[in-house]
Amino acid sequence: MKPILLVLLSVITFHSCSFYTAITYRTDRKEEYVKEDGYMFDCTADHFSYGDVLIIGTYTPETWSDDFYYHYLEGLKSDRKIKIVGVHLHPTSTPDTLTLKEVRDERIYIYQSSNLRTLIDENKQLELTMRYRENDDTVTVDTTFLLKRHKHTYPTGTFPHTF
Repeated sequence: MKPILLVLLSVITFHSCSFYTAITYRTDRKEEYVKEDGYMFDCTADHFSYGDVLIIGTYTPETWSDDFYYHYLEGLKSDRKIKIVGVHLHPTSTPDTLTLKEVRDERIYIYQSSNLRTLIDENKQLELTMRYRENDDTVTVDTTFLLKRHKHTYPTGTFPHTF
C-alpha cells in the first residue's frame, strides 16, 4: 500500500507544478539592465499586461528620480543629462518587423508584431538603437546595441512551489 501512496503523492506534487518562462534580451546574460553613462534600459517580452509585445524600459535620473535611478537600479554615476528621444528595435535573423505600438510616459516603448512568438523563437538576437540628446543639446546621438535572448524558466503554481 505504501508504494501506491508514494506514487500518488508524487504525481499530485508534480502535476500541481507549472512553469513560466520569462524572455529578456540583454547584452550581458548576468545583468538585467544595460547600463550606460547617464542612462540604462531593459528589453522584456510580455504576454500578459499588454498582449504579445516587447517592452523597452528606459531609465535616466531625470525620467524616474535620482534616488530610484542611483539607489534602486544602481545606475552608473554620471554628470551627463541624457534625454532619450527614441528607440528602434528590429530582429537580426528574420525579415520580420516590429511596430511601435505605444510610448508611455516618454520612457516605456511597447513594440508589437503579428507573429511575435515566432519572431522571438527565430531571433536569438535583436538590434536596438537608442536615440538621445545630451545636456539639452539639439544634436541627437544614435547608439546601437546587439541584444541576446535570455530565457529564464521558474516554477509557479501550488504546493510545493509557492512560498
